[in-house]
Amino acid sequence: MKKEENESFEKSWQTRSEAFYTHWTRSEPENQIQLAFRNHWSLFHELMGDPRFNGGKRSLEVGCGRGSLSCYFADAGFDCTLLDLSAPVIDIARNIFSQNGLSANFDVGDAENLPYESGSFDVVFSIGLLEHFEDPAKVLAEQVRILAPGGLFLGYVVPEYHGQNVQKDYAWINEILDGYWQAGSEAPPPKEVLFRSDEGSPRYLKILEKLGLDGLEASGVYPVPMISHSIDFPFSLMPKASELAWVKRIQELLTANGERTGRHPWLCEEGFGNAFLLWGYRPT
Repeated sequence: MKKEENESFEKSWQTRSEAFYTHWTRSEPENQIQLAFRNHWSLFHELMGDPRFNGGKRSLEVGCGRGSLSCYFADAGFDCTLLDLSAPVIDIARNIFSQNGLSANFDVGDAENLPYESGSFDVVFSIGLLEHFEDPAKVLAEQVRILAPGGLFLGYVVPEYHGQNVQKDYAWINEILDGYWQAGSEAPPPKEVLFRSDEGSPRYLKILEKLGLDGLEASGVYPVPMISHSIDFPFSLMPKASELAWVKRIQELLTANGERTGRHPWLCEEGFGNAFLLWGYRPT
């Protein structure tokens, strides 16, 4: 990620109120993004059940943002570390953890030059990070380097799908909601344009294969549409009653997807969901 792009990303965090809430909850999810992060965690937890995983409890989230997924790791007893290039973002994450009684280590650092010794972590993951690098090779190499033997790499990638995924049949709903929002509310600050790759998993898998991970796989994830007046980062939620109704419908869709595929309901065909997940294990 270029310096000017990081500055734009940091500006979004500092000017949008949505940046200051967490998508983690111990209770039942009350909105679609809480439900999404609950499913991220459920899928990640399932992958940690693979016999190739060493069972260790040291996790690192690279490009952590507010650290919503790390909250799940911390609540499950992991020794969590969160890293981001932005000091203000790290302060937001630290405050969120403190407010929820969760413990973690917080570091400001560069994803292309991680400040950790080789083999320091059992799980290394990122959410919505890799697609912002024109060349992700160094970022991936650093994450594999700091994995302990038997450690698990997880890369959740949100590419530029140009509206040709699960969202395509729902764009009209979001456009209507956006019209109502703009008519009755002050427009939020415009989102800064950042580089976002539109490449799929083969590009990343080719790099990871050279880095020697075992059990490399990729799959589409997030097989349900996002419905809101703004699906840009950070996600802007609908009113509570609308979110609760949509959460109920999403749960029905996910149940049907799991029954149809026999797999974790958050998995789907790549290119259909809103993102894809890469994973693999460092050989012992």
